[in-house]
Amino acid sequence: MAELPEYTIRESVRAKHVIIKMSLHDGFVVVVPQGFDVRRVPKIIEEKREWIERKAKQIQQKRNALDKDLAPRKILLRAIDEEWTVAYEQKNHSSWIDMDIPGERLLTLSGNTTNHSLIRRALRSFLLVKARMDLPGLLLSMADEHGFIVSKASVRFQKTRWGTCSFQGAISLNAKLLLLPRDLVDYVMIHELCHTVHHNHSPEFWQLVQEHLPQAKTLRRTLLDDAWRFVPLWLEGEGS
Repeated sequence: MAELPEYTIRESVRAKHVIIKMSLHDGFVVVVPQGFDVRRVPKIIEEKREWIERKAKQIQQKRNALDKDLAPRKILLRAIDEEWTVAYEQKNHSSWIDMDIPGERLLTLSGNTTNHSLIRRALRSFLLVKARMDLPGLLLSMADEHGFIVSKASVRFQKTRWGTCSFQGAISLNAKLLLLPRDLVDYVMIHELCHTVHHNHSPEFWQLVQEHLPQAKTLRRTLLDDAWRFVPLWLEGEGS
């Protein structure tokens, strides 16, 4: 018979009966009413063994998927139609990670590759470097094609916006755009370029967007509803 995972007991003044909880974040928790005889807990757990084993398996599958996403083997840069392979080289006693590009579309991370925080920082650095290499050129090319003037084009990580435009016509793009399909990137760029003319969301602004991108309404809806699913877990969190 399989050994059940370790659990913690939490007393609650609000609980009316014993509650068994299992989650990726909190683990295996048994919530009991205040004053409950905890010696009864093992028997209750054994009665719920089948459910606990099934739930534990589901959580482990989620944990494996999470670990895989935090240390990806592939990075798809949809905006420029590039797929990069990520290789990991563990070096004992290392407290950092070095980033190298030894071959075409191959990124090698070497060092303490068991540390997901370090991996995450390295991958973010890689994406930012690539985005700064590719996105400004795409924006300026689109500006020339559609007759807009951009005073400055820059790229950084933004938490809630895909792009911004200043009153002086300087456009800043979110590095995460590199992960989005090209049609959504085109929409964001046209949107910000139109802000160099109308720095608001007036009817005139939306009309200008529509003139330069007839499918703008559909793309905007897709951007709002679906775009963040292209952003992997290693990009979430600090300064994102």
